[in-house]
Amino acid sequence: MLIIGERINCTRKPIARAVTNGDEAFIQQVALQQVRAGAAMLDVNGGIAGHEVEYLPWLVDVIQKVVDITLCLDSPDPEALGRALPLCRYRPMINSITDDPVRFSALAPLAQAYGARVIALCLSESGYPTTADDRIKIAASLIRRLTAAGIPPQDIYVDPAVFPVSTNTEYGNAVLDTIETVVKTYPDVHTICGLSNVSFGLPARMLLNQTFLVLAMGRGVDTVIADPCDSQLMANLAAAEMLLGRDEFCAAYLQAHQSGRLEPEKAVVSGQ
Repeated sequence: MLIIGERINCTRKPIARAVTNGDEAFIQQVALQQVRAGAAMLDVNGGIAGHEVEYLPWLVDVIQKVVDITLCLDSPDPEALGRALPLCRYRPMINSITDDPVRFSALAPLAQAYGARVIALCLSESGYPTTADDRIKIAASLIRRLTAAGIPPQDIYVDPAVFPVSTNTEYGNAVLDTIETVVKTYPDVHTICGLSNVSFGLPARMLLNQTFLVLAMGRGVDTVIADPCDSQLMANLAAAEMLLGRDEFCAAYLQAHQSGRLEPEKAVVSGQ
């Protein structure tokens, strides 16, 4: 399971404030916390209106001063991406391309030019999908168009578009059904979801995120954008990987136990 740390996102007030103030130390602390907690990649969102072209490359530079890790650049702005992509130390990921013709035509050439992996978000110019069938049709179109544009299937990460279940209690099932279908139909393509979107607007959000992770893993998701500083979520992940037969000889689970990571109340993982 690939964990992409979600915390460096300018929709979060502390991050937006730090970016606006040029507070490198705060951003670097958040980056280090996520890597130490188990993130294998960091999502980087510099989306402050009117300043993304400036802030996204700044974030890439600041983060790479303290962590040696792959970055997932979270932006629909081709100019901001065009400035940030060349700064990435490792082959990056772009979050995200949709089936909207304008957005697709702007971002697909950048992905090809920089050899970037891409998150194929199941949205189109027609609006938000509501059912699994809607999402599966968009996923099929995106996979077809991306491969035609020279993006290999193994570099495509289909995101079924996770919406809050507070607005429709069937949205969770729609995402899970889409993951299962994509995994079975396109074995070389990855699946991914922005985990915390599912719980927006509801109490006990961490509980919902933790539970949804295990449900999605059971359907075959192999990548999530999540908060690795949620130690219970990371413990659930280790247990689910083992129980699903993805942890040979239970090695990762036993290592997590020996390091105390299966007892979140004892784990020392701080977050901002």
